[in-house]
Amino acid sequence: MSEKDLQEPQDSSTVVKIVLVNSENKVLFLKRTDYMNKFAGEWDLPGGHVHVGEKLFDGMQREVEEETGLKVFRATLFTKVGRLHFFKGKYEQGNIILSREHSEYEWRDPLEMENLSKFEKIARMVIENE
Repeated sequence: MSEKDLQEPQDSSTVVKIVLVNSENKVLFLKRTDYMNKFAGEWDLPGGHVHVGEKLFDGMQREVEEETGLKVFRATLFTKVGRLHFFKGKYEQGNIILSREHSEYEWRDPLEMENLSKFEKIARMVIENE
């Protein structure tokens, strides 16, 4: 095994997120822990940085599993905003097990939200386009 094989994968500047929708048309949101350097205490969609050389879908799958313990098998690219790529997918099964990055999660109905954040706006667009 070479030294290169032992190195940690490098994050790219590309970010993937998923709007994961359950059978009640509610979307999974994760609350970032207060000790995170970026966006502490904010509600977020599952996802994160794609590794250099990693495909968007593979990066989304890896990030979702790292952050929630869930496996996503089917999802489609919904939209791209700058370096953010948003997938949409259906929650199928599994218990949510949060990583250290998040302190809690909620299934929320984007159609009932007011004063929408950027991620809530994308979630509403996904639900309205179903």
